[in-house]
Amino acid sequence: MKKLSVICLLVVGIIFISGCIDGEKNNSKTSTSSQPSINETSKETSASPSISIPSPSDNFSSAAVSDISQPKLIPSEFEINITSYYFVYLRDNHEIHENTTKGAFDLVEQNYVIYHLSIKNNGTNTLNFSINKLQLHARDQVFTPGDPGTKLQYIGKWLYVLSDIENENRLNNTMLHPNQTLKGIAIFKVDNYTTLFDRSFSLSYNTTPIPSTSIEKSLEALRVAEQFDYSIAFKTPPYDCDMWEDHSYDFPESKHPYVWANWVNRTVFESYKTIDEMSLSKEKPGNIPHTEIAYAVKVIPEQYLTVFHTDHSTVYEERNSGPYSIRSEGKYKGTQLYVVDDTGEEVFNKSIDPLRDDIGLAMLDDQTYRPFSENMPQMLIPRATIVHFSFNSIYGWSLDMRFTFNDQDIILDEQHNIILARYEFTKMVS
Repeated sequence: MKKLSVICLLVVGIIFISGCIDGEKNNSKTSTSSQPSINETSKETSASPSISIPSPSDNFSSAAVSDISQPKLIPSEFEINITSYYFVYLRDNHEIHENTTKGAFDLVEQNYVIYHLSIKNNGTNTLNFSINKLQLHARDQVFTPGDPGTKLQYIGKWLYVLSDIENENRLNNTMLHPNQTLKGIAIFKVDNYTTLFDRSFSLSYNTTPIPSTSIEKSLEALRVAEQFDYSIAFKTPPYDCDMWEDHSYDFPESKHPYVWANWVNRTVFESYKTIDEMSLSKEKPGNIPHTEIAYAVKVIPEQYLTVFHTDHSTVYEERNSGPYSIRSEGKYKGTQLYVVDDTGEEVFNKSIDPLRDDIGLAMLDDQTYRPFSENMPQMLIPRATIVHFSFNSIYGWSLDMRFTFNDQDIILDEQHNIILARYEFTKMVS
């Protein structure tokens, strides 16, 4: 019986081992037969380009920046607004010879139109702003912006408007993200004096006109400010022949070049422009003087203004914006004039120290211009236009040169009445 059991176990074991060997052979055959197929697949994969399938999040990111072609001016997506603008005229007779600047009979003019723009992406896609898509139209002429790095070569520290331009952010090519706002200036150099003062300008982006209703209205305010006779407000004629007392309403040509300006308007500027040029033409070739002239205006349209003065200890209440406190930090001396917009942002501040003879302020009060006094009330001026003037004329030789510098700040109301006018002058002889 035991022998029979052992024999049975041996038979079962032999059968099991035989099955395992057959299974291994079958698996080996299957593996061998499938191997060429894997190699073939590998060859096909390496021969074709690799294709990466992005994740859903990658797809979303790609869509967010895909639309960066030049946008059209659609307020719900992309808008450009003109917040202020400048007109600048520069002229000199500089001639560089062997690294030395000398005077020449040839006068070189530079004419600039400059816009301060606020650019906003109101859409959901990132957009591409291109500076070269801006175009300035002047009747049948079209101008594109100059190099954003353009520097107006002038004595900017003496002239408020030119200093302001140099401190502005310069617009350049950039990408605007959703809800991002970009602010800065675009500088256009126009061909001549006539084009500059014709002022038939319009601005477009990507062939679409930029809204300019407030600009067109402010040009009339500028016309009024340029033509106004400021002797009515400042109680002094425009020309000074001895730097303090010998004043004249007409340009005293016989005393040129020793004539300084008490204040400036378009007539005063053009008088210096014409007479400096005439005098230069009469000089002898070996005795050519140095001459420069600058006339720059900055216009800020459509402002809701609060105007007040302070000795830096005043707290005033401005409508809709709560209290404001102006504290002295040693930067200013004397009395300051502050002009603040309806958001509470300071538009400008200037000295109006009544003890200084080179500064004056006049305000319209019951159809009469009165000089500044310490009891000047706070003024609210809705829909106002601000005009800043800067003027400079230089004429003469290294040890005998006349300098006259003028800055003026004018505020006009909605009817283009001059409500407030401030002047500041510097008169020198080298």
